[in-house]
Amino acid sequence: MRDAVKVGPRLYLRRLTEEDASTLAEASHLEDETGLHEDGRIPMSVLSFEAWIRGLDASSTVFAISRRGDGGCIGTASIRNIDRVNGTAETGSGLLRREDRGKGLGTEAKQLLLEFAFGELGLHVLSSTVFEGNVRSARALRKQGYRLAGRLTANVLAAGGVIGDTLVFDITRGDWEHARQEARPAEPSGHDGAGLAGPDDQASG
Repeated sequence: MRDAVKVGPRLYLRRLTEEDASTLAEASHLEDETGLHEDGRIPMSVLSFEAWIRGLDASSTVFAISRRGDGGCIGTASIRNIDRVNGTAETGSGLLRREDRGKGLGTEAKQLLLEFAFGELGLHVLSSTVFEGNVRSARALRKQGYRLAGRLTANVLAAGGVIGDTLVFDITRGDWEHARQEARPAEPSGHDGAGLAGPDDQASG
């Protein structure tokens, strides 16, 4: 795996580089859900993506989502506006191609991102925003453990000149840890656990 930072069953996260700019640009031109993006400012050129990647600073961490055994970029996962004093940040993620969506890959990538944010960065709470018409992304956030925290009224100009709201979701470290605990399989009855490998015994990358 190429420069893996976090590793999951099917995917891993690595640092986004300028080499990924052409993949991002190509995908942006093929994206057919432009009305669901926050700013509606796609497509973008290779040069624009290269400049954006070069301009990333310490307040943002952006990963490429890659399949295990393949270093190509199939999506991005980001932590933005990192505030290390208050332990807060904003997250975002997305898969580039429609054929990769709806298979649980986005959820796997987001869980790896949350592990990095709450683990390596030691953050306390994360937020994420979606346009109210983006039902798929809102549903995915709920599945990933986020909860609806509020909305920003009439602050997004979407496709067709429609002005809509932005939904704000958040997840705390405590919520995330509780969800992880609930997801752990129960030990088989009649065993004391000796010799069994639990989730914490597995390499996470």
